[in-house]
Amino acid sequence: MAKNWKFVKQKDMMFEKAFGRDHYWHYHPEIIEKADSYMVKVVVPEGAGHDFHVHPKMHEILYILKGRAEQWIEDEKQFLEAGDSVYIDADVVHATFNAGEGELEFLAVLSPPEGWEEGTLDVSDREPYASYRSKEK
Repeated sequence: MAKNWKFVKQKDMMFEKAFGRDHYWHYHPEIIEKADSYMVKVVVPEGAGHDFHVHPKMHEILYILKGRAEQWIEDEKQFLEAGDSVYIDADVVHATFNAGEGELEFLAVLSPPEGWEEGTLDVSDREPYASYRSKEK
């Protein structure tokens, strides 16, 4: 069985602007075939975030590089700072918002690749998720 590996230099990352966030893909299906996981650095502007969503067939690890994240997992909220992380199993609703000044930067590792086709489903308009943050204001 052939071994699969790939170096990705900063200049070779795949850039994607999605939903007001910058995504710097280190490992993505278009960059490395047959990888067991994907990794992206996400940059979230002040006051923005990735609203409540779910990856039906992929788990995710988030690692905070810079800034302060308001991290939701289902109905639980915690604040994460640089060096903190969270593991999120597949089909678990979660959301990440920039809760600090300046940009929030984090790494997201997604796996397994077989779940890629199921994608990311936005559930921010569904209850109870649609009300979680509005209750706090």
